[in-house]
Amino acid sequence: MSQSQVSKKRKFVADGVFNAELNEFLARTLGEDGYAGVEVRVTPIRTEIIIRATRTREVLGEKGRRIRELTALVQKRFGFPENSVELFAERVENRASCAMAQCE
Repeated sequence: MSQSQVSKKRKFVADGVFNAELNEFLARTLGEDGYAGVEVRVTPIRTEIIIRATRTREVLGEKGRRIRELTALVQKRFGFPENSVELFAERVENRASCAMAQCE
């Protein structure tokens, strides 16, 4: 087995663990605010984390304070460099297509 195969497997496993831990963290933190899921987009410049929720106003907080706090927590918890991760809140438009939003 070549070295690139092992590193490719490790990368997929590491990505899966990161997604699972991030989803669990956000579900616990934003459970009462209609948390419905997360999407991670990795670009060369930064990592974009899109939080899907039914009540985005509560996720953003007053004047965007809560989303900035969440950004700092995610940076610290997962070891991202400063200003390399950005969190966005996206509203779940169609509740019928999202199981997490429906069970709320």
